[in-house]
Amino acid sequence: MRKVPASQGIQWIATALRLFGRHFTVFFMLGLLLVLISQIPYLGTIVILLLGPALLAGIVYAAAQAAQGTRPGPGMLFKGFDGSHRLPSLVALCLPSIGLLLLVVIAFSGVMLSAVGDDPSKVQALQSDPTAMLALLRAHALPLLVIVLAGALLNTALTFFAVPQVLLRQQGGFAAMGQSLRAVWRNLGALALMLLGLIALALAISVLLTALVAAGAALGGWWRLALMVLLMAVSYSYSAVLMYVAWRDVFAEAAPPPPSATGMVHAEM
Repeated sequence: MRKVPASQGIQWIATALRLFGRHFTVFFMLGLLLVLISQIPYLGTIVILLLGPALLAGIVYAAAQAAQGTRPGPGMLFKGFDGSHRLPSLVALCLPSIGLLLLVVIAFSGVMLSAVGDDPSKVQALQSDPTAMLALLRAHALPLLVIVLAGALLNTALTFFAVPQVLLRQQGGFAAMGQSLRAVWRNLGALALMLLGLIALALAISVLLTALVAAGAALGGWWRLALMVLLMAVSYSYSAVLMYVAWRDVFAEAAPPPPSATGMVHAEM
């Protein structure tokens, strides 16, 4: 693990964009598969919550293969399920997300109890009144926002480098989360600059999307839906590519080549 200059945060974004662009079709297909899985009725949200890190690891693996000059394929999304005993460690990486979800539920429950007490009838009446619920959220927006942001940042710090650590270094899930937290702490400058760069990129994309929505207004709701799916697919896959690029830089001193794709069945795009 090494400490990189803060300017590397912008370099990570640029390098990931180049790698993503060279194999756009495949990475888009990988992201689209994730989107489709997340939309499975009743099960999609649970699958993404529990197996999201394992599926994201598949895109990280595809990025590693692409960086090594091997053409990635959509089947690589399931690399974490190949029977190599990495799956339990990858599933363990969902624990911070579950903790964040519980934190949000507890915080919101606390807000409700502070407003109406523990009277079940008052709680039920509040839950059935959207206007009152919205007013309650607005009144406590700042503390709730602080709690959610703090939890989200901790969740990201625990998993950002952990996914490639588990998949490409075959490290245990909890050890990988500890390594990720230490790597984030040592490279706060680069990660902060990366975050600012991503915000700027997101703003530019939002302007483009607004223009595209306006241009296709006559096409109806399906056009907006298509743009939303495109954005989600690209966001999922690009975040994994960026994760790999940053990990490779920070852990470059001892990073081995990615596991061989030999024997993996996947469709070439």
